[in-house]
Amino acid sequence: MSSQDYQLDLPVPVGGEDLPIPVADAGPQEEEAKDKAHLEWSNLASQRHIRDLALDPVQGDLWLATGGGVLHWRLEENRFTRYGSEHGLPGNSVVAVAVDGSGQVWAAHEHFGLYYLKNDIWRPYRILGEIKVSCLTLDSSRRLWVGTASSIYAINSPNRKPAIELPPAGHPPRAIALTNENHIWLCNAQGVYHYQDSGWVRSSDSVQPDILTLALQGQNLWLGTFRGLVRIDLTAGKPNHIDNTLRGEVTALAPTSQGVWAACGGQVGLATETGWTPLSEKRLNTPITSLAAANDEEVWIGTHDGLLRGGTDGMQLHLTDTPPDVIGLPSGDRSPATFSNLVQALSVQQLAERSILWIGTARGLFRLDLFTENWRRYGRLGTQDIRAIVTTPDQETVWVASWTSGLHGLKQQTELETTPKISEPILALTARTSQYWAVGLDGLYQYKDSAWVQAIPAKKLPVRGWLQAVAQAVTDCVWLGTSGGLLVYKPDTGKLTTVNGALGSANVRVLLAIPKDESELLWVGTTQGLYVGNSDNWESVPALENRTITALAWDDQASSLWVGTDLGLFRLVSQDKSWKIANEFNVHNSGLGANRVNAIALWAVAKPIALSTGDSGETNLWVGTPCGLSCYSY
Repeated sequence: MSSQDYQLDLPVPVGGEDLPIPVADAGPQEEEAKDKAHLEWSNLASQRHIRDLALDPVQGDLWLATGGGVLHWRLEENRFTRYGSEHGLPGNSVVAVAVDGSGQVWAAHEHFGLYYLKNDIWRPYRILGEIKVSCLTLDSSRRLWVGTASSIYAINSPNRKPAIELPPAGHPPRAIALTNENHIWLCNAQGVYHYQDSGWVRSSDSVQPDILTLALQGQNLWLGTFRGLVRIDLTAGKPNHIDNTLRGEVTALAPTSQGVWAACGGQVGLATETGWTPLSEKRLNTPITSLAAANDEEVWIGTHDGLLRGGTDGMQLHLTDTPPDVIGLPSGDRSPATFSNLVQALSVQQLAERSILWIGTARGLFRLDLFTENWRRYGRLGTQDIRAIVTTPDQETVWVASWTSGLHGLKQQTELETTPKISEPILALTARTSQYWAVGLDGLYQYKDSAWVQAIPAKKLPVRGWLQAVAQAVTDCVWLGTSGGLLVYKPDTGKLTTVNGALGSANVRVLLAIPKDESELLWVGTTQGLYVGNSDNWESVPALENRTITALAWDDQASSLWVGTDLGLFRLVSQDKSWKIANEFNVHNSGLGANRVNAIALWAVAKPIALSTGDSGETNLWVGTPCGLSCYSY
């Protein structure tokens, strides 16, 4: 299949990273999890940002803790299964994973405690509550040990209390190495500690904060530091630096029978008592976070940009080959493009025969065809911090706002259109029929006569703040949210005024204007809650008082408002002449990827059976979070 076959209906000329990948029949196959804890939820998150690895020596499977959930590789079958918050994890951000001697898989969330896998659903180890776990490890009998700021625990079973609970060693442990409860070492921000005589003793040779990790191998304690690898002979108690050429930050260790696999300065190699042998002279350009030793000749390498397999023939990428981990055609000189999990802007474009979800992230612009599920990434905006997107059915141009490069217009089959007269950053966009507005730190802009012109410079704002949001529902009124109050702008007269009351000085983060008969209803999201009204008649929503409002979307079919906050997602309905919370979603009661909601977009899915019966069909709520893209179907 030639590359020309992919270039039909692309908005801009593209390179290889922008194209959908042809998946070979012999490639790795995804196997869906057999069950879900939250059936109405799903997540799209890249699992290439690896934090930890665990190898199951009995099954031969590999488990990855990532910023987008847990990835399970059945290596012999070349199959993989993704686990996200819809499978019971409290959000997608996982920092550690382990497989104990009974085959039980454990995972630690970045903030919300320890979880174990049972029948493809992750369940909380409730005895420890929501304690923040810093690391997981196994002793020589493959019993699980859990490192936290408050204690060090040994756990035999998900159904039992910890078998051992040791006192803390000051700061949270970065790594723990042990053979049994009588031979425990750990490192933290203060140095290396050894547990003896019912207490922690700091090693006099390692009183320093630069020790990142450690490992026990035979009678050797290996220390990974900012400045290289150190071996301590525990029989003699003497430290030894390994090979003068082994310099740099040692970020991961994995013991073997001969020594330890070590990640140092972008290289991976085998360190022994006599020297250091790197797998390759080439250094990786991405941080190496974890290692799992298959044997003395092969090691699995976890990085911020995917999984590699290292051996006698060097290092090769071992990726799923499917979106959102891989988007576009792979290149021989670099790893393929991946989805950025920090989703900051969403917009659904309804076309004649399909619908497109535009996704703005901290690392570029992505497009998902909601019917074919094809992904594309726009290489020219591949490193841009995208903050806002505006699409309309009757307009060819998709406007994209970037923090780093200002405003861009995407048009069918033409070059990327830039707007050099608008200074970056651009923070928000809105569209109403033929009127487009954009706000940045230097003022308000209007799209007029095929050009963007400045309507209000920032220095003429009547408040001491900067513009953050813009909304319009009727042609003669534009609402402007600033860090120092809500403003109303009359384009016909150029009049700019501050609204009365509490909103006149509020930190306004997001605005949503809804047409209502001949007037409009304005929703105002602030750092102190949500307000609704028009002109000078404003009411607060008591149920969301003191919450930071981050995103708003109106469901016209259900006459309800979706509200994103820094602590979850809410649906409001009108009841008894006031707005009440009908649903509340967070990482504990739903499949939401993270509690902070950055963006919301609605897509009404028209199904044939729904059309014939007059039913409104299904609605998909797309939710952008710092840990991926979540979807709620209702």
